[in-house]
Amino acid sequence: MSVRVRLFYEKRGGACFVPHVALAQLFTRAACRAGLVPVMTAGFSPHAKVSFGPELPAGVVALMEPVDIHLEAVSDDLIERWNGAMPDGFRIRGVQFPPEGAPSLGKECGAALYWLRSFVLTDANLAERARAHYGDAVLSAEIGAGESGMANGVSLVLSSPARNGIGGWVKAMIASGALAGWQEINVVRVAIGSWDGTKIELPGRPAL
Repeated sequence: MSVRVRLFYEKRGGACFVPHVALAQLFTRAACRAGLVPVMTAGFSPHAKVSFGPELPAGVVALMEPVDIHLEAVSDDLIERWNGAMPDGFRIRGVQFPPEGAPSLGKECGAALYWLRSFVLTDANLAERARAHYGDAVLSAEIGAGESGMANGVSLVLSSPARNGIGGWVKAMIASGALAGWQEINVVRVAIGSWDGTKIELPGRPAL
């Protein structure tokens, strides 16, 4: 019997440039190096049964991303073994075991929390431009509540992150001339899950 494992991971530094399409292979290979056996799909092109949250543009740091992967078996030192096999910049921060019949990640990732800071735009301008671009999809845009309690930056919560990607907004600002390029803005996805009106609740985890 296979076990559905939900990992929460971060990717920092050079790891943030690993594209979304490469993540499944990266996690599968890490699992094999750690002595874990992924469950494979049936058919002519079998691959590991793995699913991720909504895609992020390459270059965006992520602090608490969920991924579901099915394994033949698990061990008590799962996190330590997996982290020992992961590339630099990736780290497993937690693990959950969704019960049978639990919703898929796609259904549970209904909101995303981002931290934003620009080198050429003020925090107030960033928040204003986000509201103008996303409209009702902006659930919260709080100035001065950045990553890890930093005094500057904007904490932006967006609904339906699979549709309201952060990359489209940054590209729109570059096209309008507000930014010269990605080098003029820092974007961090702090967490993704559901929004209870005041905070993000991670899939299957306590509120963040």
